[in-house]
This record gives sequence, structure tokens and C-alpha cells, in this order.
Amino acid sequence: MNATPWSLDEFVAHDLFLSPSPSPSPSPSAESHADISVDTHALEAQFEQRMAAELARVEADAYARGRADGERSAQATLQDSLQSALSALGDATESVTMHETRWVTNIEENIAALAVSVARHIVQREIDADPSFVAGLVANALAQYPIDQEITVRLCPDDLALCRQVIEQDMNGARTMRWISDASIARGGCLTEGRERIIDGRVDTALERVYRAISRVQA
Repeated sequence: MNATPWSLDEFVAHDLFLSPSPSPSPSPSAESHADISVDTHALEAQFEQRMAAELARVEADAYARGRADGERSAQATLQDSLQSALSALGDATESVTMHETRWVTNIEENIAALAVSVARHIVQREIDADPSFVAGLVANALAQYPIDQEITVRLCPDDLALCRQVIEQDMNGARTMRWISDASIARGGCLTEGRERIIDGRVDTALERVYRAISRVQA
């Protein structure tokens, strides 16, 4: 068999980014130019696809590294916070152990304060639900004085008008009374004054007595 010699034209290399330079060989036909153009576009398309894939891979690697770094940073921060919390808990436990008696006393006082706070809330709710509540309190206080004594009644400005109307209707002029609006008295309380005694019906005073009784605090 006779071997056919290769032609150099079969190994012509085309530049992918520059227009093909004129070949020293005779000008190719129109079909040859069309083939070269098709091959060039195909190679450029393949190159763009490879570049896009490489860019996507680089972005994915960068995201993965950033996420891993963020997780490591968050874990380190969490460990530091946990260590600080454990240290603070240890200090608090040691402090409680060293000052147990003082803490017990404080707890008793806190319980008393909580009880008084609840009582205050209940009283305030009753006052809001029944505006005439304070009138009953004043009537009970007036019953402690002789009927012939003039009594001075001090009330919160918000309670004065309604309470005075209720009491004067009930008394029907049987007792001489002097009404004073006193902004220092909280709603729901009263302060009555006669010749020989003063009856303190203020809510804050009553709650203070309750607090002292519960916490065993001396006045």
C-alpha cells in the first residue's frame, strides 16, 4: 500500500481571538472561509462556557469559605459568651453562699414588697370598678367620731366630688363637715380629723403597715 503524503494545509492553526491572517497559500474558496468562521465561533462559545463555569466555581468556593469562617467566628463568640455566663454564675453562687443570712433577709423583704404590690393592685382595681368605694371608707371613719363634732375630711381631688355627694346625702345634715381637696392623698384614701383624734385611711399608709407586719420591720 502506498502512503499518501500529508499536506501542510491540513495543520493550519487558527487564532481564537484574532481574525485569521491571510495565508501565504492561494486564497481559499468561500466555503473554506465559512468553515473557518464556524469553527472560530464554536471555539469562542466553548471558551465562554468554560469561563462561566470557572467563575461559578470560584464564587461557590468563596461562599463556602465565607460561611465556614462565619460559623467558626459565631462558635467562638458563643463559647466566649457561655464561658462568661458560667463565670458570672459561679461568682453569684459564691456570693450567695457567703452572704446567706443577708440574702434571706432580703428575700423576706422582697416577698413582703410583692404582697403589698399585689394588694395595691387589688385595691386600685376596686376603686376603678366602684368610684363610690372611698365613700364607704369615709363613712366608716366618720362612725368613729361623736356626732356633734365637726370633722375635716381630706380626699384626693379625683374622689372629692363624688364622695362628698354620697356622704352628705346619707348624713342629711346630721353632721357638720369640712371638705378639703388634698393632692398628696392617693385615690381611694382619706384622712379625717376631729378634735381629739385623726384617722388615717390613706391607702399608702395601710399598705405600709401591712408591709411592716409581713417583713417584721420595726417602724
